[in-house]
Amino acid sequence: MRKTRVVFLTSSASAYGGENALFESIKCFSSDIESIVVAPESGDLLKSLERLGVKTIVLPFAVLDRRYFHPLRIVSYKVSAIISTFRLVSLFKRIKPDVVHTNNVLVLPGAVAARMLGIPHVWHVREIIEHHHLPSLLWRIWRWIILTFSSRVICISSAVREQFGEERKAIVIHDGIDTDLFHLPAKRRGQKKITVGIVGRLEHRRKGQDTFIEAARIALEIRKDLRFIIVGHEREEIAEHEQTLHDTVRRYGLTDKIEFQGLVPREKMPELMQELDVLVLCSKQPEGLGIALLEAMACGRVVISFAEGGPLDVVKDHVNGLLVPAQNTRGLAEAIVELAGDAKLRAKLGIEGRKTVVSSFRNEMTARGMGQVYRQIRK
Repeated sequence: MRKTRVVFLTSSASAYGGENALFESIKCFSSDIESIVVAPESGDLLKSLERLGVKTIVLPFAVLDRRYFHPLRIVSYKVSAIISTFRLVSLFKRIKPDVVHTNNVLVLPGAVAARMLGIPHVWHVREIIEHHHLPSLLWRIWRWIILTFSSRVICISSAVREQFGEERKAIVIHDGIDTDLFHLPAKRRGQKKITVGIVGRLEHRRKGQDTFIEAARIALEIRKDLRFIIVGHEREEIAEHEQTLHDTVRRYGLTDKIEFQGLVPREKMPELMQELDVLVLCSKQPEGLGIALLEAMACGRVVISFAEGGPLDVVKDHVNGLLVPAQNTRGLAEAIVELAGDAKLRAKLGIEGRKTVVSSFRNEMTARGMGQVYRQIRK
């Protein structure tokens, strides 16, 4: 039997959560799966895939985002989506995939193009959408579209899966990471300051970097031996949001305590995680899961997360990390101070965190689950 040819559509070619998760899965697919990745732009993801020998294609297509939520702009999106659909129909006719896999919930044209050609379609949902990304009415419409135009819907956590009720098409396959690449440091560098980090695209209205800064300010009032780092960049380089974060740090007089490290290349990410003592996930909207969370835990670093969304599938409070009530900035600061003052607790939670990821969140486990889906729906 010939290989199963899977075309992946990704909304971005950057090196953040969903794109990194896709890369890790493709890296671990069995030899009977042939991957082709289509992105609307070039970027680090495609370069990394090409180094693996994976075929990549740059083909502009419509991605629904907030800028279209306007009566006039939505017309522009519809036109763009129709054009994108026919571009993808032409592409699919040429490369003849067995399965089309859309890696982002807000990419519609691939699902429509697959339906037009009778190709099984998988939709990968990585976000908790209702009330956060879309109003309830729009989400109900979009959920109907997702279920109607998909043979399977892969959800990255229980919280994401709950959005689909009793629908059997929707299943949970957790994202996974490379636990050989993200590993315990061979030797811990001597340092006096406890290093606390946040990793993610600089979208402080969603990812919570401003919450992180505020928690840092509170924690530093109690302990001075703390160092905070913010890793990530904004889509259009340094723009309004990032500048606001810099201004806040300066206003608090904490430029010597809070460092902005920008975008860290993927190959440098294990080294970064090993440099941390604590990783914080304090998003203002519930996370679908959290790749950075898994990477830090795999390196034996302690994680603190708001107690909502996908991280609840991973983190158990005071067992393999700390959970803080959602949007509780003071509670976040107190958790940082608690860990800073208890080396034994940090060591215990770090060990258990590593065990959790190795046992349940490895990339080969994710790839195996996705491969089973393709074999089930392939015609």
